[in-house]
Amino acid sequence: MQIAIIIDDIGAKASDAVAFSLPKDVTFSILPHTEFSTRFSYFAAEQNREVMLHMPMESLNGENLGEGAILANMYPSEVEGAIVDALQTVPHAVGMNNHMGSKLTQMTLQMKSVMTVLQAANLFFIDSRTTRFTKASLLAEQFGVKAARRHIFLDHYQTTHFLQKQFQALIFEARKRGKAIGIAHPYPVTLTFLNENLAKLPEDIELVTVSKFLREKNKFRLNPRLASASRNFDSGAPQSLSLPN
Repeated sequence: MQIAIIIDDIGAKASDAVAFSLPKDVTFSILPHTEFSTRFSYFAAEQNREVMLHMPMESLNGENLGEGAILANMYPSEVEGAIVDALQTVPHAVGMNNHMGSKLTQMTLQMKSVMTVLQAANLFFIDSRTTRFTKASLLAEQFGVKAARRHIFLDHYQTTHFLQKQFQALIFEARKRGKAIGIAHPYPVTLTFLNENLAKLPEDIELVTVSKFLREKNKFRLNPRLASASRNFDSGAPQSLSLPN
């Protein structure tokens, strides 16, 4: 039985660096256009840790999405451009999941544009399922994009008791389905809990990266224009990187 765990919202603040203490099979989903987006993507690559783009998408509740979000009133070319721009700030991303998006993931035209970019770049999509009316999985299938859905949010409430309850629910889902995906965040209580509990998983439960979960771990390739952007960044990158204090 397999579980994949995604840590969302990485890159928003320097203290997120503590998450690098987690086992390397924990996948990081990095917010684009933040102070630490690209630096943390490089650190993850140095750890051989898998990275995803945590793409802000418009919600029904009007939350602040930050820079570069996909909005419901965007034309297809604008949606595609927003994703390409975001990927340039997270150069090692092999997939994407939605940050918020309870409104956007219900919209056929905009989600088709999302899948157009992912299909061209051979990136996968994980639906965070912020609404039960999401069309992401259906459209991913139509576009031939590898996709899966989040099964359990681990830390909606930041208490050890709630984390324990949700972690057991994740294991239950994995045993029932054969595999399950959990999403968490770089809260101190979450990181402490995961470091302790991932070190003592039941014998029948394996922690895997998201791409291994999708059975396509070694088959991702980067779109040439994204690879070019990454190379351009590499040429000016410092020889030695250090985590922020």
